[in-house]
Amino acid sequence: PMDLLDGVIRSYDWGSTTALADLRGVAPSGVPEAELWFGAHPSGPSTFRTDGRDVTVDEMPFLAKVLAVDRPLSLQAHPDQQAAVVGHRREDEAGLATEDPQRCFPDACAKPEMVCAIGRFETLCGFRPVDEAVAAGTTLGLPEPVVDAVRRVDWSTVVAAVLASTPDDLADLLSAAHRIATSAPSSEEHRPAAEMVLRLAELHPGDPALLLVPLLRHLVLADGDALFVAPGVLHAHLSGLAVEVMAVSDDVVRAGLTSKHVDPTALAEVLRADRVDVVESPTGPVHRYAAGQTEDQISEVGAALWRLTGDGIDIDLSDRRGPELVICTQGTALIGTAGDGPDLVVGSGEAAWIGLDDGPARMRVDGTVHRVTVGES
Repeated sequence: PMDLLDGVIRSYDWGSTTALADLRGVAPSGVPEAELWFGAHPSGPSTFRTDGRDVTVDEMPFLAKVLAVDRPLSLQAHPDQQAAVVGHRREDEAGLATEDPQRCFPDACAKPEMVCAIGRFETLCGFRPVDEAVAAGTTLGLPEPVVDAVRRVDWSTVVAAVLASTPDDLADLLSAAHRIATSAPSSEEHRPAAEMVLRLAELHPGDPALLLVPLLRHLVLADGDALFVAPGVLHAHLSGLAVEVMAVSDDVVRAGLTSKHVDPTALAEVLRADRVDVVESPTGPVHRYAAGQTEDQISEVGAALWRLTGDGIDIDLSDRRGPELVICTQGTALIGTAGDGPDLVVGSGEAAWIGLDDGPARMRVDGTVHRVTVGES
């Protein structure tokens, strides 16, 4: 039956020491807390509060997280289903253990994602339009073979050339970025890209992936803005809080800005540079995001996302197509069914699970909640 879920905190070095504690109204743990997981992922399944039982994949066919990004994540892309199957088989045949740090495809599942900002959320996601990328790359001193590949819209060659670049190429980029960021009014339009290069270079000096930074879209999402991150799209989340909904998969191919394994060959295989998704802003207090919600993408992610924000919002949850998750990120939500018993109270940083067999249900929101549904409900 309908119940509160106890999520799992994952601690990574890029996480915030305070944000998730503040969200949940608890004292900070003293370590970076990067993600609060709600789902049936085998490495960190949520538990039902009533009896402590682990959630199963049938009960939660998607993974929802609250991200707390204090330092930039690695530049990465995720595979679509075909690339995941091929990569997983290849690594199995090579004898790589599931936990091997060189493994990019520990499972054979696609990993599309959607992020919805809680407050301000900053990310690099996807390549810029070709004309913009050529102008930025030229102004910031990228090697001519890289800029030429951008002109030809040959993004796989762009990435391969960058990852094979020399220290001198990187030195030229940093020199140009410093000049533009400090003293070149004629290049004002490229100042943000130059400052981003310098910001990331402080964290990852000597990393050739810095040469990709001027070519990527720098997006700043406002509260409630959402972005679908399709398989094959290069991205690196930079700062802020967000709810993230994804397929249950650990597959990730890194391009750089990390101390972890970078696999240029696998990256070339998964890259889908043609995909550019727009940022979607909510149009009212109850909003179902259309971004990434075509039928094939719903099938990939396994879920659709809603945001409800305001005081005294009442919504009918009776027409469900499958299990649902409600994550409260501010205020409270009250969820009740037609059966006997008190309403379930969901506070900030908490989540509730509603089963398909729970019968007619309703929800009152006084604050902000993110509702994750299966299919088109």
